[in-house]
Amino acid sequence: MEEVFVIPECSPQLKPVIAQKFQSLDFAFAFYDVYAHAVGFDTRKQGMRKAADGVTTWYSVVCNREGCKRSNEEDDVNARSGFTLKRRRLSKRCGCKACISFKYFSEAGIPGYIIHEFNEVHNHCMVESEHQQFMTLNRKLNDVHHKFILDCSKANIGLTLTFKVLKEILGGFELVGCNVGDIRNTSRDIKAFAHGCDVQMVLDDMAKKKELSDAFTYHYEVNAANKLVALFWCDGLMKRNYHMFGDIVAFDSTYNTNRHCMIFTPFMGKDSHGKPVTFAAGLVCNEKTGAFAWLFKHFVECMGVAPKMIVTDQDLGMRSAIQEDLLEPDKFEEEWNGVIEHYELEDVDWLNTLYEYRQMWIPAYFRDFPLGSMIRTTSISESENSFYKNFMKPRANLAELYLYSNNALDFQRNARTKLDYNDATSVPILATKLGFEKHAATIYTDSMFRKIQEEIVDGNVRCRVLGFSSTDMIDTYKLGDSRRNSNNEVSKIPEMYCNSRWMKTPLAKAVHGLFDVTVDTRSTVDDRQTVTNQGISLFYAGTPPTSAFEKRRMIEEFYGMPRPEVVEVHPPDVVKTKGHASSSASRLVSKREKAIKEAARPLRRCKACDELGHHDSRNCLMLNEMEKEKALSKGKRKA
Repeated sequence: MEEVFVIPECSPQLKPVIAQKFQSLDFAFAFYDVYAHAVGFDTRKQGMRKAADGVTTWYSVVCNREGCKRSNEEDDVNARSGFTLKRRRLSKRCGCKACISFKYFSEAGIPGYIIHEFNEVHNHCMVESEHQQFMTLNRKLNDVHHKFILDCSKANIGLTLTFKVLKEILGGFELVGCNVGDIRNTSRDIKAFAHGCDVQMVLDDMAKKKELSDAFTYHYEVNAANKLVALFWCDGLMKRNYHMFGDIVAFDSTYNTNRHCMIFTPFMGKDSHGKPVTFAAGLVCNEKTGAFAWLFKHFVECMGVAPKMIVTDQDLGMRSAIQEDLLEPDKFEEEWNGVIEHYELEDVDWLNTLYEYRQMWIPAYFRDFPLGSMIRTTSISESENSFYKNFMKPRANLAELYLYSNNALDFQRNARTKLDYNDATSVPILATKLGFEKHAATIYTDSMFRKIQEEIVDGNVRCRVLGFSSTDMIDTYKLGDSRRNSNNEVSKIPEMYCNSRWMKTPLAKAVHGLFDVTVDTRSTVDDRQTVTNQGISLFYAGTPPTSAFEKRRMIEEFYGMPRPEVVEVHPPDVVKTKGHASSSASRLVSKREKAIKEAARPLRRCKACDELGHHDSRNCLMLNEMEKEKALSKGKRKA
């Protein structure tokens, strides 16, 4: 005899009644969900019927414990075949008959839905109050959830940490309204929005920036299949920073890639505060021949002048020729020319200049000198790498990576502005009473002044400032040494170099004299909506779940770029790197091994064809053939 359980009492206004009418199916579903929540059970949409004109004429909603688990026939077959099931699939279904159905009607031309059938009897216990937070009905994300999850994703906050912060904001696990899996599904929707068109989204956004500011520069290259293989971009502020601090450029591309295995390659240096500053950025695919030479070429063309020194992990294939101090000069020149011819770099002025001065920096030309102090690693750029690691995700698509890099730039520029503010408002601590030191404190940043101060203090023991005079063009210091000899030291520091630690270098002066960099000073202010008290109160009041249109609008706001209607440039193929979680082994598996592994898998029953095999309804051959025939027949009818 089937056991019947007592249904908890609820408000009469919440209990469905046969012949009760609703304006639409959405109102009907929402009403029944409220009733189910009050009683303590979950619901599941079971079946529907549609008329020829596409109008839904009947819809059935059942208890989520309706039906029974499929028979153990599959387990029996697999057991007889010698397979051992590795997963135990538990089921909540116990044959519950509770259900409700809604039928379409129309009165005086006004459509609606009426309750046609209603069965309130369940054969199981209702969910206890302490467990109701895990019910599907209580895990519907609203606008507050989506906005908070999108903001956390933009800030590179992981799924688990996002859930923890949301729990603290809302006041407990029972009030969160979702679990980590729901947050993971939202993150999946973000990636699905840009799937297949992330490259085009980025290129369209760069084209708009180019229209707004001539100082913005970008270049890209595609392969024969019209897939992106290289991308370079630089804005006006990056150019200005390069001409201020670009004597030494660090270029390291070994630490981060996106889901297409495109290597993120920032050109970076250090500003007047000794902090990382970005001059340009790029993405390259390993399949592109001479990818890093391509980046260097566009970097030098964009900036108009090559850096004085580059510290890099990439040398365009010349690493062995450059670093090998046992090579003879003739052998070095042979290897250098071979790389230049292979990558067709004869017209790159920067490389030609490096070759002209080869006797000044190639170890092969001064093998007799001790080289223990030479920089031969990329340790100088490790701090820059760790900075970008705080903002990047290794499996992000191109649109996400572009967004994260912009966030990193904003953070970098804000930190520099804060340090400039501190320097402008703080009073330096002087170690001497020399006017020279006081003057240096006004033109150097605090971090650079501390280094200069050490030299001033050290020199003060052997040298004295005897006098000082100034005109519009020249500042004159009269110095005296320990032998009481005196001489005049002429010094004039233009204002444009006041924030640069390289301000006295000839290259910096030449750069500022030759180039007038146009900088786009326009800025945009993001409307960063936070989880406000009003939003939380609406959440407690039971706001409806976010609609598909509103969710799409929020994701567009997350990227800051609309989804393009026409995709001309396609993303590269997704690459599975060694040791990645998506593959079970680091080596390539042959077709024979795959076939053996497939034959060793237990059988499963497909819901589409109802046959035991190694497929399901998502990749059922019979179902796919039926869909193709259906699509083909529709095409013939349209024709």
